[in-house]
Amino acid sequence: MKANKLFLSATFLLAIGFTACNKDANEDSDISQPAFETEANNLSDEIEKSADVVTFDRSDGEYKIPDCATVTVTHPEGTPFPKVITVDYGEVNCQVRPHVWKRGKVVISISDSIVNLNAQRVVTFEDFYINDHAVAGSRVLTNLGNNSDGYLVFDINNDFSVGEWTRQATGTKTWIEGFSTIGYVDNVFLLDGSSSTTRPGGVLINRTITDPLRVDRGCGYITEGILTIQWNGNSAIIDFGDGTCDDMATITFNGEVYEIDLDRFRWRRLN
Repeated sequence: MKANKLFLSATFLLAIGFTACNKDANEDSDISQPAFETEANNLSDEIEKSADVVTFDRSDGEYKIPDCATVTVTHPEGTPFPKVITVDYGEVNCQVRPHVWKRGKVVISISDSIVNLNAQRVVTFEDFYINDHAVAGSRVLTNLGNNSDGYLVFDINNDFSVGEWTRQATGTKTWIEGFSTIGYVDNVFLLDGSSSTTRPGGVLINRTITDPLRVDRGCGYITEGILTIQWNGNSAIIDFGDGTCDDMATITFNGEVYEIDLDRFRWRRLN
């Protein structure tokens, strides 16, 4: 995907929806739904990143977090595990990367070392906001052990909300790179599974990962993978690219292909 910034005038209202000024886009039956799902997927991963940075870096507390965030670790039973890690982004917006702000607390409860079979991580939220949208609910990750390729696999069971939309998601998260090293930014995961997202007005979007999403923590974006989404008798395909670290994705909908900027969520039709 090329990082082409010459987009037609169209503004996405983050995680709520967007209004297109592009006449061609307005003539499509509902391009806003797959574009919304692209942004919702990015927000979900950004929330996951808030927990991953302190769960998977394995550097004995030397976490790579923004200066405006603090980490507190407690041991409720006086033993190494279970433990509770609280990432506090403060009471005012903390910019964690361009176009992404967080405030409030992410609370991570871990039953055992996350690399051990059946270890479970439960993520909850206290007055937590991402880009001024309140986040609630829980995200549960359970260690399933190693697959036939020797990679560590986790079960995903998420039930959470962001602003006015809610999502239930199940699937797997496979740790394919960075396991043997200390630190966080070299970790790479593959996500698989499905979800249902309910938008304001009762619109239900069903999402299936048809080609695993590659999450490279050294890059600010999902770099590879394909989603198929369905809603109200419609369907669309979202493609995050070929593994290149960039801020672009494409949506194929109603026979048309659109290119979307993953930072500003402006798009243009390619054909």
